Amino acid sequence: MDPLIDEKFILTVSQVLPEHFQKTLLVYADREAYGPSKNEGLCFENCTLVEFVGDINGKVYLALDGYTKLKLLPKIAKAFQIDPTSRSHSSSIMMEFANQIAGKLITEMRLGRYEIDILPPENLNHKLVPISLEHFRQYILIFNLKDRRGEEYMGRLYLILLLEKFPTPKK
Repeated sequence: MDPLIDEKFILTVSQVLPEHFQKTLLVYADREAYGPSKNEGLCFENCTLVEFVGDINGKVYLALDGYTKLKLLPKIAKAFQIDPTSRSHSSSIMMEFANQIAGKLITEMRLGRYEIDILPPENLNHKLVPISLEHFRQYILIFNLKDRRGEEYMGRLYLILLLEKFPTPKK
């Protein structure tokens, strides 16, 4: 077990997420805060879970409040060339975007020689999600989002990272 794995994940997320937002949406994502958390659960208007398994097991939750989702959804839909006014598409658009971010995170971790795969994303909008502090170390990273000119505040994005405390042995 790598004693610095948590720091590697946090630094990698802090690099990958802003780069992806800038490249894909022309939105600045400035990390406002990060640190360990002891929240026993979470609930957001928009929340996508992407689990990863392998040398390291864990979960990434990408969460937004309603204001941020309303500001961000049209930009994400435009990047995917999808009509953002279709209510049925909004959840899948956000899930795919979270999946892309998690995929880039895992790709970076693979470059560090960790064998990790991601599972399909899960929509947890408006759901109370319990977090087992007994089984996971928890970190929260908060990003302020601004438009490409840095003038319009677009809200906050919350990335909650759970890393399994005692990895399941490989078979």
